[in-house]
Order: sequence, then structure tokens, then C-alpha cells
Amino acid sequence: MILILLAGVFPATATVNLAPFELAKVGDSVSLAKANNVFLDSMVVNNKFMQSTTLAFDIDKIRPSSTRTSDFYLLLFLCTMLGIIRFVDPKYFHNLWVAFWNPTLSSRQLKDQLQGAGWPNFVMNVFFAISEGAYIYYVVKFFTPIHSGVIPPSLLLLMLCTGTAVIYLAKYASVKFSGWAFRLEGITEHYIFNVFLINKILGIVLVPFIIVLAFADHTIVSNVILVSFIVGAAVIANRYTRSWQLFGSFFQYSKFHFFMYLCASEILPLAVLIKLLINGLMFY
Repeated sequence: MILILLAGVFPATATVNLAPFELAKVGDSVSLAKANNVFLDSMVVNNKFMQSTTLAFDIDKIRPSSTRTSDFYLLLFLCTMLGIIRFVDPKYFHNLWVAFWNPTLSSRQLKDQLQGAGWPNFVMNVFFAISEGAYIYYVVKFFTPIHSGVIPPSLLLLMLCTGTAVIYLAKYASVKFSGWAFRLEGITEHYIFNVFLINKILGIVLVPFIIVLAFADHTIVSNVILVSFIVGAAVIANRYTRSWQLFGSFFQYSKFHFFMYLCASEILPLAVLIKLLINGLMFY
């Protein structure tokens, strides 16, 4: 018991010779920590990357997340609507294309058949309003990618589609009233038929462009927009070539009035819609 007590008071300081046992000498924790610090300091000092005087930095740009769910459902709705019309009434769909490619037949044989199909005509007019509104939305969105608006994109898209429908509804009412007031019902009926026929074809033609504008890369979208402008201008020009035989006698003596009519009926309403869309994307 005395030896045990004395062992705690007088600790042993004897060392062991490790050479005969071929063992490395292991120091205590203090010496190991000191040697480790010396090694780390020498590694930092001798590192060529740490000795460089050039300041290197990088700024990570904030990339806000965006969802394409609403775009997907919009395009799905457009394709489904077009497919339902094609499946339910294939004859109407066939007559629509025949009337477009044969202007002489559309004024006689197919006009009554197309105008008599009430439900497909109404659905196709709605389809055109949605298609043109979506096309204008994606084109304007491409040219204004940075915006600080608080109006949801779905609401802006709904406003564009509704505005397109209101424009052509007002145009329909004004042309009908003009035909009644000046007793030109036959001419105005044929003109209205050509306008809404071309609108339906334009709505179908714009669907592939809308799909590309919604999901393609920006490097491709610019070329697609140029092609869509050319195709859309050709389709709209076809509308006036069809109606020129009817209205040519009215405008041949006053081309200025024809230009004013073109600006008031086609360019000005779309310009107002685009202006409202830009304000909604950037300021509101």
C-alpha cells in the first residue's frame, strides 16, 4: 500500500531505448502539435499559389428559378383543342383548307358550308385568339427578358388573348354596321368571311412557332421569330389579295384611305396590346 501511494507522488521518468526493437520514436502531444504547425506554415509559405500577388475572385450571378408548367399546359390546351375539332368534325377541317387554297371555290361552294358550322366556327375563332395572344406574348417576352413586373405571366397572357378577341369582335361589328349603313351587305359578308378564314389558318400556322418560342434556346428563337414574321405577313397579305377584287374599286382612287384603314384595323390595335404587355412586364 505504501509503494502504491508513493508511485502517485513520484512519477517514473525512465526512457526506453527503441533502437533494438526497430521502432520509431513517438513524441508527446505537445511536440506533435508543434511539429504539425511548423509543417503547415512551411507548406503555406512555399506554395506558389499562395505567393501570387494577383487577386482572383469570382461573382456568382443570381439565377432565379423559372417554371414552364403554365407554358406546357397552354400548349397542351391548344393542341388538344385543335385535335378535338379535327376529330369531331373532319369535314369542316377539310373544307377550311380547301377554301384557303382555292379562293374561287370559297366564295361559292364552301362558303355556306363553313358559315353554317356554328360550333366549329366559334371554337376556331377562340383558338385563333388564344394562339395569336400566346404568340405575341412570347415574342415580346423574348425582346424584354429582364422585367420587374408584379402582374403574373398567366394574367398577362389571358389579357392578351382577351384583347385579341375583343379587337376582332369590334372589327366584326364595325364591318357589319358599315355594310348595313351603306347597303353593301354582300360585299361586307364576303370580306368578313375572308378575314375569319385567314384568322383560323393563321392560328393553326402559329402553333409550331409558339412551341419553339416557349421552350427553345434563345440562340434559335431569334431565327424562328424572323421566319414567323415572314410566314405571318404572307398569310395576312393573302387576306387582302382575296378581298381586293371586292374593295379595289373603293381604294383605287384613294390609296391613302386604304393605308389609314390598314393602320386602324390591323396595326394600331396590336400595337396597343404590345404596349400594354411591355408595361405589364417591366413597370407594373
